[in-house]
Amino acid sequence: MKIIKKIGKWILVLLGAIITFIIIVLLIIRINSSGNQEPFLDKKGNVLANSIATHENITLNGVPQRITIRGKDKTNPVLLIVHGGPGAPILPVVYKLSGIDLEDIFTVCYWEQRGSGLAYNDSIPNSSITLNHIVDDGLELSNYLKKTFKKDKIYIEGLSWGTAVAAYMVKKQPELYHAYIGSGLMANLSLSEELSYEFAMSESQKHNDTVSINQLKQIGRPPYVKNSKNSVSEAFKIERQIVMKYAPIKLETDFNFIKSMFLDNGLTFKEKFTDMINSPESYYPAAKILESTAISINLMRDVPELKVPVYILQGDNDHFTETPVAKMYFDSIIAPSKKWFLFENGTHGVQVEYPEKYRSIYINEILKK
Repeated sequence: MKIIKKIGKWILVLLGAIITFIIIVLLIIRINSSGNQEPFLDKKGNVLANSIATHENITLNGVPQRITIRGKDKTNPVLLIVHGGPGAPILPVVYKLSGIDLEDIFTVCYWEQRGSGLAYNDSIPNSSITLNHIVDDGLELSNYLKKTFKKDKIYIEGLSWGTAVAAYMVKKQPELYHAYIGSGLMANLSLSEELSYEFAMSESQKHNDTVSINQLKQIGRPPYVKNSKNSVSEAFKIERQIVMKYAPIKLETDFNFIKSMFLDNGLTFKEKFTDMINSPESYYPAAKILESTAISINLMRDVPELKVPVYILQGDNDHFTETPVAKMYFDSIIAPSKKWFLFENGTHGVQVEYPEKYRSIYINEILKK
C-alpha cells in the first residue's frame, strides 16, 4: 500500500509540474499576443520612419474582410498577394519565417478573402461567397491600395486558387496592374485533377498503399460528384491528402518555427488558436463552398489573354496544379511578354522550398522589367 501511495504522490507531482509548465507557456504566448503587427526597426531599435506594419478589417463591396500591410518603405512598389485554398490564407509571419517575404522591396498587402481567415463572421451569407464576388472584392482592394499609396499601378501575385482569382481580376481591369505573377497555376483544374488522381493512384500502387488505393477507388476518378458540394469537398480532401503523402510541400516547421509563430505579436491570443492555423480548409465556408467552383475553372477558355507581363513560377513535381497543364496554358496565353520559371524538384510551394530563387526572380526579372 505504501508503494502505491508513493506512486500516486509522484503521479500527482508530475501532473502538477506538467500543468504548471503549460500555464507558463500559455502566459508567455499571451504576453506576446498584442494583435499588433511587429514593426520594422533600425539598428538602434527605432521604428523605421517610412515603414508600415498594420492590419485592418476592411469592407469590400459591403462585406468585412481583412488585410495586413507590411513594408519597410512606403515609397516601394505595392504587391497584392492573392491567397490560395480556396479559403486558406497564409499568415504573414509564415512568409517572414520561411524567408520569402518581400517586404524590403515592396509594400506587401496580404488579403484574406471573404469567407476566409480572421475577418470571417456569421453575418456573411454563404450565397455571397462566389468567385465573381471575390474577383470584384479584389478589384476594389486594388483601387484602395493604388489610392492609399499613391501608385499608378500595383503588382499582383496569385497562389494556386489565387492564380485564377488574380487572372480574372487582371482580365477585367488590366490598367490596375504592372504585372501578373502566378505560382502553382490553376489553369484548368478539371484536367489537372485527372492527372493528379493518376499520380496519386500510381504512387499508391507503387508503394502497395492499399488504404490509399481503396480511398481513391471510393471517390472515383474526377470530375467528382457535381450535385453535392460536400461530396466534391470530401473527394478533394481525400485526394489531396494522398498527394501530400507522395509529393509533400517541403516546409521545415521545426520547434523554432512553431515557437516563433506563437510568439509573434501580429495575432491575438485567441487568434493563435483558431482553425485558421490548424485546419482552415475544414472551418471556413469559402473552402467548402468554392471547391465545386474551382473544379470548373478553365483559364484557357476564360482568360486567353492578359494585357500585362506574365510570370509563372511552377514546381516540376506539382501535383495539386499539374505542371503540364500549367505549361499548356502558359504556352497558349497572349501577353505583352511572358516568362516561365520551372523549379526543379519543386512541389506546390516553390516559394518556401526555394526562397532564394523566388526572391531573385522578383529582383532580377519582375522589378527590372
